[in-house]
Amino acid sequence: MFVNFPIYIVFAVGFSLTAAYLTYNRVYLIRQSGIPEIKLIIAGFNLNIKEYLSVKTLYYKIIALIFVVSSGLWLGKEGPLVHVSCCIFNIIYDLATSSDNSRNEAIRRELISAATATGISVAFDSPIGGVLFVLESMPSFFIPTKIMWNSFVSATIAVIAVSGFKVFTDGKNFNEKDLFQVSFGNFSWLFMEIIPFILLGVLGGLYGHYFIKLNSKFSNIQFRRNVRTYLSKLFKTDAKYGPILEILMVAFVTTLLNFPLEISKLPLNAYLNLLFKDCPKDATPSLNSTNFMCLPSNGITLLKLLYIVIEGFLLTSYTFGVDLPGGILMPSLVLGATTGRFLGIVSQSLQLKFNWESLATCTEQSCVVSPSSYAVIGAASFMTGVTKLTMCVVVIMFEMTGAVTYVLPIMCGVMTSKFVNDWLCPNNIYDTWLQNNFNQKDDDYDLQQSQNLVNHGKGTGLISFLNSTSTIKTKLPDISVKSLMIPLNQVKCLCLIPESGDYTLQNLTTFTGDDCHEGYPMIINFANPVFLGYVPKAHLLSKLANLDDPTMPISFQVPNLPTSALSIQLHYERKLNDFIHLDITPTQSPFKFKEDTPGLLIIEAFEKLNLNKLVIFKDDG
Repeated sequence: MFVNFPIYIVFAVGFSLTAAYLTYNRVYLIRQSGIPEIKLIIAGFNLNIKEYLSVKTLYYKIIALIFVVSSGLWLGKEGPLVHVSCCIFNIIYDLATSSDNSRNEAIRRELISAATATGISVAFDSPIGGVLFVLESMPSFFIPTKIMWNSFVSATIAVIAVSGFKVFTDGKNFNEKDLFQVSFGNFSWLFMEIIPFILLGVLGGLYGHYFIKLNSKFSNIQFRRNVRTYLSKLFKTDAKYGPILEILMVAFVTTLLNFPLEISKLPLNAYLNLLFKDCPKDATPSLNSTNFMCLPSNGITLLKLLYIVIEGFLLTSYTFGVDLPGGILMPSLVLGATTGRFLGIVSQSLQLKFNWESLATCTEQSCVVSPSSYAVIGAASFMTGVTKLTMCVVVIMFEMTGAVTYVLPIMCGVMTSKFVNDWLCPNNIYDTWLQNNFNQKDDDYDLQQSQNLVNHGKGTGLISFLNSTSTIKTKLPDISVKSLMIPLNQVKCLCLIPESGDYTLQNLTTFTGDDCHEGYPMIINFANPVFLGYVPKAHLLSKLANLDDPTMPISFQVPNLPTSALSIQLHYERKLNDFIHLDITPTQSPFKFKEDTPGLLIIEAFEKLNLNKLVIFKDDG
């Protein structure tokens, strides 16, 4: 022990610091899993795709991820593989298109959706589960059947390729098996076991709620800053080394807590594989990684499992917020499987003690409860609790384990977990992270990477109707959208002929800087509110960037103006001694509604069509 522990801690801490160095000094965009950012890109957010999905990001993400997984931190590689897959697809698309003019952003996002399915498929060896993951978790402007087909083709090809590469890793005559093959998939379960299955679903929902709550606390920007400042003062170093010291602390604590148990030092996927397997027939009292859960004393085994659950929950809650590449899917599966194994051992002990024949489930060995089957159901329930995914989790679990006869119990646990978690919290871990941590004005490191964003330091600006639409619809009376709108004079609009002072570079910069809008409607003026189009903020800022004089009046030059608007503008320009001609090209919204349109219809338009904007006219316009 005195020889092994120093070696173990040196390698674990060294790997963690190497990954931290690559993150902070090479490409900061490789941090976290990448799934939230990919979700933003598919939704249409103007993220810097050229950097986020570049060759450089791909290279350092892979290298850093290898070090993170090797360090023993409670982070998984499955989520980051989505980012890796999207990088590969984006690079191929850029190579296939000859110039920027031939590149279509809609097609790019369609490919990124397929890449997301591919990443999940190769991570869990589950092509159908990957397709369902995209349909359940990713917003899309495209027809679902088209997304399904593209995702299915790419996921299938990727899984076949991975199987082919196993020749190089497992030998020429490798035995093809499921990723986490189980031995209980060929026998039935009895109705009485539904009770512990539902209990696992409840625990999964509670886990998701409290994990998100604790992770939000730990990931709070101010909380992180305080921790880093304290560590810098403790070690008497410059404050800029605070993030590195934080990762050093996490790696050291994780290593310290993992070392006492042989099983906790295993990689997460190897530990999960053991949880899914029954005890070997020739189990011996000696402790090793294969018979950890098969010792004569169930009490000691339960205490060790409980220790791993508590340790893993706390470490994962904090580690998922550090600036390292890593995901939450595998830690959630491990914690759920450990909890399921714990409950399975308890159920098995109760059956053996009281000889309840109604709890008997006949396996190849005996007619007893199988704790490993509870591990599979617990893993599925906990994964649903933290992601709020349902169908794809069920499919991933039976594709990953081969436990086809346990699909119904898995569905039962997943359904219960979803009900409980929806009752406790509205968002999953990814949406919560985006809401609290993405592009925030207090996050110095994040702001360094988001300078290109239109709404710099103002979050995502996205609104999800998925969790609130049903509540709004039940409370909203059947009234027109006119009754729900704010007066026109309170709406931020660009005026062709400004009424309260001329536009200048200075006041337009102020105008665009104090909101989170993606663009503005353009009208003649508030006295004559004729709609001329929609001006994206990015387009306006790009035009303003070419101006130098902050006080010279600006006159917008809009193509294809109505004759009435053009004459008013010419009359306005004659009053100006000197002014800047600023060419602006407003876009025309394809979705236009009258003011007497029912408010429910407007909500459904945003929800079902994934709209960013629409135009509401008066009846006479």
